Amino acid sequence: MFESWFWVTVPFALFALIGLLIYKLGRYPKKEEPGKTESYTGGEDLPELRVEADNFYQAIKRLFRLGRLRDIHSGDLSDYLLWMVAGLTFLLITVMLL
Repeated sequence: MFESWFWVTVPFALFALIGLLIYKLGRYPKKEEPGKTESYTGGEDLPELRVEADNFYQAIKRLFRLGRLRDIHSGDLSDYLLWMVAGLTFLLITVMLL
């Protein structure tokens, strides 16, 4: 009566519809509650704080001395992927030898 493709396509379509429904429900803008985004410390109202991305990672750069990476990094995606594959290969070989 039912073909074998039916048991694959119906659950797939059902899950796709459920996923689409969840996606659509999550896109509605949420009401912003007053006072929820304001800074408050020790009983004082603080001005709006804005942290730039460059300043945010300065401590991590200094801690791990990542400034030297900029000198050897070419900025080319294929070079980055090559280093990732080489690193993962090294890790795989190391784990297999343990």
